[in-house]
Amino acid sequence: MKRYALLGPPNVGKSTLFYTLTGVYVKTGNYPGTTVEIHRAYLKWDGEKIEIVDLPGVQHPDNPLDEDEKIAMREAIEGSYDGVVVVAAPHAVETALKIAEVVSKYKPTAVVFNMADLWSPPYSEEELSKALGLPVVYVSAAKRQGVGKLRELLGKGLPRGEVHPVKLEPPATAVVKSSILARPVFAVLALITLGVLSLLFLMAVVEGITPWGAELPVSIAGVLDAVGEAGARWITENIGGLVGRFVAEALWGTLLTLLTISVYVFVALSIVIFYEDSGVIPLLSKSLERQFIRLGIPPRGVVCLLVGASCNVPAVAAARVLWGASNRTLTALLLPYVPCAARLAIFVAVATAALAHMPYLIPLAVFLPYAAAFLAVLLASLIYRRVLGLSVLSAGGEVPPSPILFPNLRIYAVKVAVEFRDFLYKVAPLLLATMLILWPLQAFGPGGVADNMSESYLATAGKALEPLFAPLGLPWEVVVPLVGGWIFKEVVLGLLEATGGLQLFASLPPPSVFAFLVFTAMYSACIATLSSIYRTVGLRLTLLSVVVNLLLAYVVAYFTYFVFSLFF
Repeated sequence: MKRYALLGPPNVGKSTLFYTLTGVYVKTGNYPGTTVEIHRAYLKWDGEKIEIVDLPGVQHPDNPLDEDEKIAMREAIEGSYDGVVVVAAPHAVETALKIAEVVSKYKPTAVVFNMADLWSPPYSEEELSKALGLPVVYVSAAKRQGVGKLRELLGKGLPRGEVHPVKLEPPATAVVKSSILARPVFAVLALITLGVLSLLFLMAVVEGITPWGAELPVSIAGVLDAVGEAGARWITENIGGLVGRFVAEALWGTLLTLLTISVYVFVALSIVIFYEDSGVIPLLSKSLERQFIRLGIPPRGVVCLLVGASCNVPAVAAARVLWGASNRTLTALLLPYVPCAARLAIFVAVATAALAHMPYLIPLAVFLPYAAAFLAVLLASLIYRRVLGLSVLSAGGEVPPSPILFPNLRIYAVKVAVEFRDFLYKVAPLLLATMLILWPLQAFGPGGVADNMSESYLATAGKALEPLFAPLGLPWEVVVPLVGGWIFKEVVLGLLEATGGLQLFASLPPPSVFAFLVFTAMYSACIATLSSIYRTVGLRLTLLSVVVNLLLAYVVAYFTYFVFSLFF
């Protein structure tokens, strides 16, 4: 069986070409010993099966800077391939030819000029092939043009050859640019607008909440809640006892939680992959790269952070498609500091319950966790970069951003499906295991079966943790519900009701309330988010993330308590 590697600069439509060549089924796996993902799939030509491997993008073929680049170049040069297909595009011709020059010394190589419908060299394929010394094919992966000719070339096999220097300069009109969006101030406004619109879309589709606060008559979350309540009631009535409680709370509850998270993930992945495939995000982030790098935030990671304001899980999944291992790792580690929509519900409920006698402070209480979280993101980025040696890299380097194109809907759907399928395979088992482990802590206590939360082992653990939160003035009734947030943040409000903590907030001083809100904003991600982070950065960094999260959350919460104690 012949094997070929796809290689090229970032943002040249390499993955689109990969899906166009191979079709629907894609096998995703990490490169051995790393968290860098490599996609493998197959195509058939003349009854023969041919394997295609999509390698990470390369911007510096002579001196790879990022783990992605190092793996891609080493794999292309040393891997057991029958040839390497280097993908170029109008905005990345020079870099692609440099990659082809390096790789052709070791492997049979072909050069594919993608986006040929926007621009192709002023030569025929045969003329340029003769001038370069390598086979050349013009394609438009999004429009599926020229792909048949590439299949035939791969089926017959690539000849050996080395690149001869050829100067190709695409005209500026080959790449769609915007002089307005190229200005940082407009670019950041456009990015924030995209993030806010994405958040509002998610809230409307999933939660049924409109920007002006009105509720839609039907929402996915509402339907799932109704189904969940009906199912739990049926289980309790027909099975009953401890077994019925286990089935209703642990098994049925886990299924509903997974369904709710899955809806968020699917919708958010659809949005982010559309932004990436259309070239909108590369265009906007290009002019902001220096500013984001100074802040310690990967340029395109900003979009993931904005998506994380709705749900951290799809945001981490979206971070996995960012260019550069350092950018992916840093973005994934920063996302747990972004308060999700579920935490917003906690902020509103707690602020309303605690500050009903001082309603003018409620907006401040809701806004404060977000401001604290933003500062924590910058501080956490500094810590991770210093401790782990991570660096924020420009995805474009010297290459201008890719053109704005409307994605091929079939290929776009396949990409979303592959990412979503991968999420389900990895997250669902971990979520189920965690729910099963934590359920006995809620259902039982030192006295046996716990009829209410205060008698459970979970409450016992909260009472043991109470001295740690005494400096913040927080009793165990408001501390123990946070443990449930490890499962799903929506669980926190239910546990606050069960322990009586929500009503207790009215008797707490404002500094303690503010400290609680800030701690809740960033103390840890839920198990679904942590499992996604684990897939992206590995176990060691996931555990480090949990520890740093807790420490920063406590420090910032204590600082909040100290500052507000000066005024109240």
